[in-house]
Amino acid sequence: MPPPSAPNRLSDPADRRPASSRLQRPRDAAGVVAARLAALGSRLTGRNATSIPGFVAELIAPGVTARFAAGLGGVVLVSGTNGKTSTSRFLAHILAAAGRDVIANRSGANLKQAVASTLVAEATPGGRLRRPGAIAVLEVDEAALPAEARRLPASVVVMTNLFRDQLDRFGETDHLVRLWTAMLERLPPETIVVSCADDPRLTALVADRPGSVAFGLVSPEATVESAGITRDVSACPVCGLPLTYRWTAVGHLGGYACPGCGFRRPEPWLSVHSTGGGLDGQVLAFRWPGATEEASVEVRVPGLGNAYNAAAAVTAAAVLGVEPAEGIAALAAASVPFARFEELRIDGRRVVLSLVKNPASLGELTRIVADAPVACVLFVFSDNFQDGRDVSWYWDVDPAPMVRGRTFVIAGPRAADFELRLRYELVDRPGDPMPGFLGLAPTPAEGLDRAIAATPAGETCVVVSTYTALLALRATLVERGLAPAMPR
Repeated sequence: MPPPSAPNRLSDPADRRPASSRLQRPRDAAGVVAARLAALGSRLTGRNATSIPGFVAELIAPGVTARFAAGLGGVVLVSGTNGKTSTSRFLAHILAAAGRDVIANRSGANLKQAVASTLVAEATPGGRLRRPGAIAVLEVDEAALPAEARRLPASVVVMTNLFRDQLDRFGETDHLVRLWTAMLERLPPETIVVSCADDPRLTALVADRPGSVAFGLVSPEATVESAGITRDVSACPVCGLPLTYRWTAVGHLGGYACPGCGFRRPEPWLSVHSTGGGLDGQVLAFRWPGATEEASVEVRVPGLGNAYNAAAAVTAAAVLGVEPAEGIAALAAASVPFARFEELRIDGRRVVLSLVKNPASLGELTRIVADAPVACVLFVFSDNFQDGRDVSWYWDVDPAPMVRGRTFVIAGPRAADFELRLRYELVDRPGDPMPGFLGLAPTPAEGLDRAIAATPAGETCVVVSTYTALLALRATLVERGLAPAMPR
């Protein structure tokens, strides 16, 4: 049987907000108008209007975001360390393909003000929702999730994974576990939680929550190890004894068990198996209870990380009433979000933009790129607040397989640090030249020009970059007319 459909919290389709909130309508209208003016001002000054409108609306009409959310046909919050942007994009696409009206923060901005901006943009100047029956699919920052789950009436909460990330901002992942534990205790019982069965932290978090639904990979028959990365989770989250792993996929996601207390990976409701490698996508085969055979689909994005993202989206869509087979078929036409294996054609070369931000994402990308027909790699590493000022995370991964036998360039504010990281893997003595290294580029744009020049016509150049550097690099490509503008 499929998981239960999300409850309909809203009864009056003509005006789905509670009667008491109608008294707020004049102030909500003022907040919407002010938000629109703020958005216009931001765009006129060349900035993305992803956060300022929501900040202004809440300043003028406190609680407006929650009131608008309560007037929708459902709210899905998607969060986790990795995969929340792609999962949100897949889920929004599946729901739209099934005929649902969908609202989403497609720009990827996912903090409190950005979520507010997304919902306020859906209101009329009179303070009413334009599409009261729509489902909001909202990507939410993992540290912001507990507060957003308190203020928004979530029908479904999707938790993708928890990896070490931005230690200077989040601290160790145990801090997020504590925040999410408290959040789950406060969630209404009718809110359905969708989580990854292959993450021991998430399995422990939802163990006592009735009605939670899990997704994961099909367990391989042989023992499989993910190469070149230190696992985040080695101890049982219940008793603290060392976990044993029969197989691992991305980082610590895999088939775990505790030899002491019996804690182990549960059988997921929806399982996915991936075939195909490299950068050209993959074929995903899904299983779920009641299906007479596997359902397969070819998707445009590679990697086991995206297999997890697709499974999370199909599971969440099933909770919302979309049959799994229908959701799986819709994935064939799903597009990739910004910089998640986004492809461009530049001067006759294929350029693939890929985002990295922590050991799990860099390890996964290393595995994909190492086996792909790639001529040149551009690394761009930055350490702005949005990236995390602490860049020690790339010492937990061996990225050398990405560059062996090919040329590469390094750029960005932390280029010299990443050059040192590669030297430890590629040369015996500090002064030895690194094979294929084309040097440090003074700017990301110049690094890309150099990498494209080193890529023969018709071949592939991969850009491996942290968040803010990739935003800046992509803005340069938009100015040159080589990439479409980002959604705002």
